[in-house]
Amino acid sequence: MKTILSIVIGVGGLLLNAGGLKAFTVNMADEGTFISWPPERTAVFFRVGSDGAAVEPAMIGDLGRAFAEWAEKSRGEISFIYEGLLEEGAAVRDGHNTLVWVTGIWPHGPETAAVTTIWQSEETGRIAEVDIEFNARDYSWNLPDSPDLLETALHEIGHLLGIGHSFNPGAVMYDTSYPGVPPRRTLSRDDLEALSFLYPGRDEKIFAYDLPVLLYPRHFPGEAPVFPPGPGLDHGSDHWVTALGSIDLSRDGYLSDLLAAVRDDQGRIFLQGWTADEYGENNFRELGPSREITRPGEVAALAGIDYNRDGTAGEAAVLIRDGAREDLLFFNLDSFLDVPEEVRPLAAPPADNLIGMAALDSDGSGFRDSLLILRAYPGQYSLFLHRTAGSGEPAGVPDPGIEIPLPGLQQGARILALAALDAEGWGRADNLVFLELDSSADYWIHLFTLVGSEAGSYDVSYRNSLRLPSPPGPVHPGLVTGLDLNRDGFYNQLIIHAPRK
Repeated sequence: MKTILSIVIGVGGLLLNAGGLKAFTVNMADEGTFISWPPERTAVFFRVGSDGAAVEPAMIGDLGRAFAEWAEKSRGEISFIYEGLLEEGAAVRDGHNTLVWVTGIWPHGPETAAVTTIWQSEETGRIAEVDIEFNARDYSWNLPDSPDLLETALHEIGHLLGIGHSFNPGAVMYDTSYPGVPPRRTLSRDDLEALSFLYPGRDEKIFAYDLPVLLYPRHFPGEAPVFPPGPGLDHGSDHWVTALGSIDLSRDGYLSDLLAAVRDDQGRIFLQGWTADEYGENNFRELGPSREITRPGEVAALAGIDYNRDGTAGEAAVLIRDGAREDLLFFNLDSFLDVPEEVRPLAAPPADNLIGMAALDSDGSGFRDSLLILRAYPGQYSLFLHRTAGSGEPAGVPDPGIEIPLPGLQQGARILALAALDAEGWGRADNLVFLELDSSADYWIHLFTLVGSEAGSYDVSYRNSLRLPSPPGPVHPGLVTGLDLNRDGFYNQLIIHAPRK
């Protein structure tokens, strides 16, 4: 709950440290346990709705920036995915996290700007759903004399994570805003202490799955479909991985190397190349020095691509999101990194709805020179096919891509990742692999094939599904890819970078 003027409304919680500048509280269940998201569901989907008030793109953009601030400061423990704008919405338990502008009945008083409702799981006591209501009866939110939306959203998202009110007036989680006082638009140390208390950092692991062996075990007698989890990429304690892709850095014709986007505590972003240190083993060592990306924003997705069409996917496709803007950058890693071969703006939504990105040969030319981007929308997911240089697109015009809708999912399930692999051993990586987390916290692999051509229309053809054995820890968008881990010419190992459970 966020109030304005000088009225303080408290919530139940446990005071962790009231000394000095540390004065945060965390919300607790009746049985005395801390309220937080379950460990396997820290990729949180949200949608925006209204009971009549107009929700403008700039307002959704402020929400997106607030979510991005919490996600960044969590060091990869939390991510948020925007599912889109609804024509209506209400704070009711319906299985969806909804941020809704309320113009009708507002029982909380005109001084209350926003209210967060947490719905807990009856089985575990963990957070199952959160709805946030914004008072659009007493405030317009898009006018100068309205409450600051970014400050209010930061505060309510803290509640969404299970954080209570702070006793520190400089904290975002302080429960009152005063007229004439500059809004709190960045998280304070006290807010970060609360975040790390509920969502402490965990060891990272590399999980690898041999898809042909998983899908067709009778054809591979005696072969293990699951590699032992390997240690995470050794990038240092003050760095964390924000995106992962496969690439042929050695240009030997095998997609056997990992490309990682790594962020540090100072906000700097680096690209790192990694390769398996032993043939067929799930342990990686860094290839060469890190390369810094100095463009503002966050790397949301990576892929190795055959940009120059020489038969090797040795160039890097880097998707950077900055506020509501998305750009695809194509780098030749043999040259100076900060001079991309091409910068292509994308037709992006006002908040981040990206799930994953993969490179593939979409037209049968023999070159892995197209990109598929998976995005979330209300009640559905869509793929967008983007072509590289030479497509005739006007420079500087946002590329909308070619939309390819996906079939529906199980009730309560969420897609968390996309990869394009040769899962069926055909010698071409046109199998689309979707990683789904169902309502029972089981991971599923769904296998499709891209069909069609640029001359006509594209579609996806269903192939197979299976429940993932030995599931990883929580999976976040952008941290799943494929590899030819054993360099046998078949690009068919699914790689997941995840915190260990």
